Amino acid sequence: MKRTVFITLGFAAITFIACTTSVKKEEQHTVIKDKQDEVVTTTTQFETQALEDCIAYSETMNELKLLEAAETARITDSIAAAELELKEALAKAEAAKRKRESTPEMLAKRAKEAELWFQTNYGSVVKAHQTKFDGLRVKMTTEGTIYDVSLFVNGEWKTDEVLMDALQKVKVSNNIANGRAVAITVKSV
Repeated sequence: MKRTVFITLGFAAITFIACTTSVKKEEQHTVIKDKQDEVVTTTTQFETQALEDCIAYSETMNELKLLEAAETARITDSIAAAELELKEALAKAEAAKRKRESTPEMLAKRAKEAELWFQTNYGSVVKAHQTKFDGLRVKMTTEGTIYDVSLFVNGEWKTDEVLMDALQKVKVSNNIANGRAVAITVKSV
């Protein structure tokens, strides 16, 4: 590659000199009449060769520019391909994460964590309420505000406003699942 560049630059220098140098007419007159035809022929050949060298140099420069453009396009294409592969890999990883989180084991684990969190923060208020029930369902907004409390009594869910007011007054040290609406169901508190 370097040798080609140096050869090209050499041709360019020779061509430049040939294109800018002209043979003086006075020198031609000093040559003997026999030799004059050779000098004119030699000058014509030199000019023709210089012109061909100029054309070859231009073609070489055009080829180099095309090679550079092709290399730039190849690099751009490889970067775009890498970005696409990365996006696909991230999408697959996100899908795998959602799939892992939606397994029955993970759902049961999160439900157990929510029930333990509720027992820790609200268990004393529910016990002080002294109501007999088979289950308790508490619904919270994404900000952690309780908006529905239902008790499961005799096979059906009944809303309990008194217990909801008591639960809303409790100060919780740590919220569960910030940014998500939560429904926690507790059995036989």
